[in-house]
Amino acid sequence: MTKTLALVGCGSEKRDTRTEAKSLYTSTYFAKKRQWAEGCDTWRILSAEHGVVHPATVLEPYDTAMADLSNEQANEWATDVMADLRPLLSSFDEVVVLAGRDYFDPISDELRQAAPTVQWPFQGKRLFEQMEWLEQTSPPDQSTLESFE
Repeated sequence: MTKTLALVGCGSEKRDTRTEAKSLYTSTYFAKKRQWAEGCDTWRILSAEHGVVHPATVLEPYDTAMADLSNEQANEWATDVMADLRPLLSSFDEVVVLAGRDYFDPISDELRQAAPTVQWPFQGKRLFEQMEWLEQTSPPDQSTLESFE
């Protein structure tokens, strides 16, 4: 049986008050990614502000997006994210990244080296296509996922 870790990109729409990360992001898009990820063995949130976030971690609302980071800051973010992920990766057969290119690109090379299998089902898909994929795919359905090479 394949053990899957899902990494979910955060969202810009947030509650106005401090809350658990899994409930902080209020967009339909995030809700669909969360629902899919909750069907995996474990999931984490990728946040431009906080790096790798456990869904139960309580956070204050924030406004940082990956687009706000300089190249140097994005590289530091990627280094921190991979440092947080490495201890988790040995427990999983695959990692499914449910995040946009701005979150995936900075970690993709290192993630592919550290994880047995990395899947990025959003590659080349526009937002509505990502939403369709989330609605039509059961986690983790190996027949509809392709390894990111």
